Amino acid sequence: MRKEVTAIDLILFVTFLLITGCLFIGTSKHEKIWLGGVGASLLIIFLIVGQIIKWQTGFFVERTEDNSAAVGNWVVSFYIILMIYLLVLLNYRMIKMAISKRSPVKWSLIVLDILLSIIIILLGYFGLFFVAFMYFPFAP
Repeated sequence: MRKEVTAIDLILFVTFLLITGCLFIGTSKHEKIWLGGVGASLLIIFLIVGQIIKWQTGFFVERTEDNSAAVGNWVVSFYIILMIYLLVLLNYRMIKMAISKRSPVKWSLIVLDILLSIIIILLGYFGLFFVAFMYFPFAP
């Protein structure tokens, strides 16, 4: 019986770490502890519970439609939670930067925040398709 972290889990883990790591550049120690702690907790919960669900459904022994769908339900729902966390973290950082600037720069940062939020939502939607495609047996 093989017990390993699947490739999609590793891809989500590394991508999430890279993006949140970049968003924490220049934050205070207090923000890194609180916001980073929430993100690390979400990531650890994702990996541990994902492995438990894979073990309980027999995903490591045999990959069938039923156990792939059970694992996929967990991964897809938690992927959405992780994307919401990234979006909130980005908005927090951009709005915090905008508050301390003068009016023209403030509004340009808010517009940039809106554009980046739209880009993250679109990329998140594309990533959701990729994650769902890895677990659910359907043809696009």
